[in-house]
Amino acid sequence: MTEGYKEFATYNGLNFIKNYAELKKYEAIAFDIDGTLIDSRVSYNETIYQTVSMFYQWVVGFKPPKDEINSSVARLRLTGGFNNDWDTAYTILMGLYSGFPDEILKVLSFTDYKFFKDYIKVKVNKESLIETSIKALNYLLMYADSKGLQSIEEGLKKLYNKKDKLNYLIKIKEKLNYPNLPRKSLLSTVFEELYLGMDLFKETWQAEPVFKIKKGFIEDEKVVLENDVKTFLKKKFGNKIGIASGRPKKAAVKILKDLLGNFFNPESSFFIDDVYARSKEQWLGKPNPFLIEQVIKNLNVKSCLYVGDSYEDILMVKNTRELGYEVGFVGVYGFSLDVKNFIQKFMEADADAIIPSVNDLKFLF
Repeated sequence: MTEGYKEFATYNGLNFIKNYAELKKYEAIAFDIDGTLIDSRVSYNETIYQTVSMFYQWVVGFKPPKDEINSSVARLRLTGGFNNDWDTAYTILMGLYSGFPDEILKVLSFTDYKFFKDYIKVKVNKESLIETSIKALNYLLMYADSKGLQSIEEGLKKLYNKKDKLNYLIKIKEKLNYPNLPRKSLLSTVFEELYLGMDLFKETWQAEPVFKIKKGFIEDEKVVLENDVKTFLKKKFGNKIGIASGRPKKAAVKILKDLLGNFFNPESSFFIDDVYARSKEQWLGKPNPFLIEQVIKNLNVKSCLYVGDSYEDILMVKNTRELGYEVGFVGVYGFSLDVKNFIQKFMEADADAIIPSVNDLKFLF
């Protein structure tokens, strides 16, 4: 498993590195945020589960098993096509719904979604429905790959071609109006309200919250970057430290606070807001090279090391290299739901180093 990598242990866990000399050559460094700079396991994973649960419970009156949902999240993150947690929540929900009997889906496909004011609560056998919906979810996840939502739509068509179930699922998707932004899509609205809470939701999306959730799961997040590591990185890279993240800027500022300016170069920090602003004919989010390319251009460097926690991150690095840029990759696995498989994936993708925590960067140079 570790062929080609030097292995050493720190208090955070096992570290794997290919070549110390190669890592020393980079002029700049850029970071992902979630799962890298921030422990977002509780916030994002819980938001995914609660979003899926609201839609599931609305129909049948009980929640799906949390361990199965977390397992599905881990599987999707290994594909390289699900950096957006809205997409993850949507995929899991459609997988679960596809296990519902057609008579339930028919009712659901013609139901006006009024923000869960009343549960439909159809009568079902709880154990039986959970079993069939989880089985259907696992069938759908077999089709998930780096194409993201496209692979899911293709999977649904292959599984339920020429069946009423497919037509019902298509109508349900239309009701959800997904993919789309909060205010337009019920699913992304629910997700963002649960994650941000009502005040930050209103500030971020310029819309009135529906559920009036005072405390979002974002409040459970914490920055894990230690002071001695910040000092070390600042000494090595100076002002050439940027961010390339799929997180909204306002949500990033709330958690990073004055680090964005005092540590990270604000002119070379890019977020999902920049992706939305520039995506016209082509989606520029991960694994598109857009975010890293902007960091490199604004830092005016020839080489950059990127630190991230997902398979999309290393795909983004590879896509950036194809444009002629010299970019290295360090994978952080400590907050993964499936540590063993993430390490394996990073190795198969030829990561320059694989570390348990961003704080182990000080041992790489």
